[in-house]
Amino acid sequence: MIITSGTFNPLIEKVIGETPEAKVSAYVEAIAKNNREQALDLWKLPEWQNSNFEGYNQLKERREKTTNNLLKAKTNSDFTVTHVEWWSTCCVSRVINDSNWANGARVHVQLTDSNGVRHPYIFDVFVWKGRVEPGISSVRYWAIRDIYPENQEPLFWTRQDGVL
Repeated sequence: MIITSGTFNPLIEKVIGETPEAKVSAYVEAIAKNNREQALDLWKLPEWQNSNFEGYNQLKERREKTTNNLLKAKTNSDFTVTHVEWWSTCCVSRVINDSNWANGARVHVQLTDSNGVRHPYIFDVFVWKGRVEPGISSVRYWAIRDIYPENQEPLFWTRQDGVL
């Protein structure tokens, strides 16, 4: 269930590793350790497969290709987050200023290969489960949904379609 309203507890999310930056870090660490399966597990494909999302197969192919390319480049665990763009997809998809109300994040990073060359990538990370109860702060559970070089377009979600 995607959460679109309620009170969230970012401190708890940070402590338990449920932030967009933590998901990026876990994926990059898996790549650096040459753990393909763990990296693929961290990049969650939509559960509804082909039913509502015509680009499912393209996303699945990108997931394999990007992961394999980053492994081949011997990407190390040294990366830098250069910018995080917070999104709300409730009602109208839009950039927001307050991360406490976000259910999406477009994380811009610089990945470093084995030759020390930096490569700009974007990680689209979204809330994929959680719940809101009246009077109780909830925790958002985040998942990587798309990863692509900065000069490419997202497949999972764009500003125009707001597909989740």
